[in-house]
Order: sequence, then structure tokens, then C-alpha cells
Amino acid sequence: MIENSDLLNKIEEWKNELINNEKHIHFAFLESFIEFEIFLTTSFVKYALGKKSKDNFKPICRIEFTDKEHIEGLLKCDKKYIDYLKKIQEIREYIFIENKCPFNKVFSSSEFMTYFKRMQYLRNYIAHKSEESKSQYIKHVLEPSGITTFIKVDTFLRKINRKKNITNYSIYIEILKFHSEIICNPNFE
Repeated sequence: MIENSDLLNKIEEWKNELINNEKHIHFAFLESFIEFEIFLTTSFVKYALGKKSKDNFKPICRIEFTDKEHIEGLLKCDKKYIDYLKKIQEIREYIFIENKCPFNKVFSSSEFMTYFKRMQYLRNYIAHKSEESKSQYIKHVLEPSGITTFIKVDTFLRKINRKKNITNYSIYIEILKFHSEIICNPNFE
């Protein structure tokens, strides 16, 4: 069954932790985002294998897969690892009938894709702290947010977004929660 409970539990766990100490807000974001990535990949595989979501949604598949190894073989091609996020975006319409694909609504949303890419840059900088990831963080996260000087990730995540009047962290978490619900039920809103 496809469900987003692990993601929601991780977010709730960090919400309780952050009440007492926002010092680790960047870890809260990192773990929540990674949990969302895991949710995306497992949902994709399970849907491709004909499983239903917690909301009893089941997409119609164009291709029948015998097991997880079968779908992973297609996704992996000649690489050592599978970049699921890229593959989901590239081949979802070949796996699922378009109007029944739970990933179309998510990945065709320009707002989601804008934030999702920013979250990937943010995740990379938190995880790697390399000069390249720092440069990407500045260029793709800080500058589009109107921030012209470097600020630490935890400062950025605690910063109040003027347009939405909540923290950047809260914006990202709400996006992850909302879009995980759409994957479980494309009619959700």
C-alpha cells in the first residue's frame, strides 16, 4: 500500500524537537526532504507494480512489471544506481496512463518544481558543504528569495517569507506534505 505516514511522522517528530530548539532546523529539513524522496521512489515502484494507495487510488499502468527487480532493471539501464527522481519525471507517462498518473499533477506544477529544485539545492548544500553546492545554494535558493548576501541554512530556513508570512522551513514542509497527499490521491485538494 502506498502511504505517506513515514513522511508525516518524520515531520511531526521534528516539529516536536524544534519547539525546544530550532538550532537543528537544517537537519529537520534534510531528514524530511529525504523522507519525501524515499516516499516518491517507493510510491513509483509500488504503483508500477499495481499496488493501491491508502486512499484506494490505483493508476492504470501501460506496462506490466513482474516484480521490483523488473522495474528497477528498466530504470537502471546501464548505471550503477537509479536516479529515481529524474526517472520518474522522464518516464512516468510511459509507465502510467496520463490522466491516471499520480505523478503528473505533482511534476507538472511549476510552483512545485520551482520549490522542489530549490529544496534539492538546499539538501545538497546541507549534505555536502562543498564549494559547488554552496555556489548552487546561493544562486538557486538565496538569490531567488531576494537575499543578496550569504546566510547560513538554519538562518534561511527560520527566515519569514514576506509573501506567505511563514518561515521558509514551513513553506517547504507544507509543500512536501501537500504533494505527498496528491500522490496518494490525485483528486486531493
